[in-house]
Amino acid sequence: MSKCSIILIPLLPTLFVTGCAGLGLKETRESYGAKFTGTHPVLARCVLNELRSDSRWLIRGLQYDVRTYRDMEATEIYAYPRDTLPGTYARNSPENPDAVISYSYTTPQPKVYASRQDTGAGNVYPNYSFDLMLKRTDNATVVANINGKKYESDAAWDALKACAAR
Repeated sequence: MSKCSIILIPLLPTLFVTGCAGLGLKETRESYGAKFTGTHPVLARCVLNELRSDSRWLIRGLQYDVRTYRDMEATEIYAYPRDTLPGTYARNSPENPDAVISYSYTTPQPKVYASRQDTGAGNVYPNYSFDLMLKRTDNATVVANINGKKYESDAAWDALKACAAR
């Protein structure tokens, strides 16, 4: 055997395993929808408080973009992984130990739903973990729809069910 084959034979299985390691790791996305009792601002605030007090570091570390749509009486919550929320800089990053971080309730941004642009248009950043829409149906109920990564969406959906049961 030549020196080249002595070196390549142990290296080939390693290269094969390394090359195949990333295959099939597609992240699944979930969508849910249901009707809950309560008002959309109260449920949104409760869901955010539940998620921020969660014991799982991945859920607790999410950052939120909260929007209210007065023209259709709805609240929408976009959750982003750490440091991917638009407007996160070194001075307010959760990764920076010297940062000034506010863990209080995120003040909703009032918007008009009719002028809302889709994700492809650039209004919503595409790397969000989940999008929770709470829309008023009558004085006592809301319709909730969630779309996003399975793990984070399940945690938010469970928080919403807990808040509606109170």
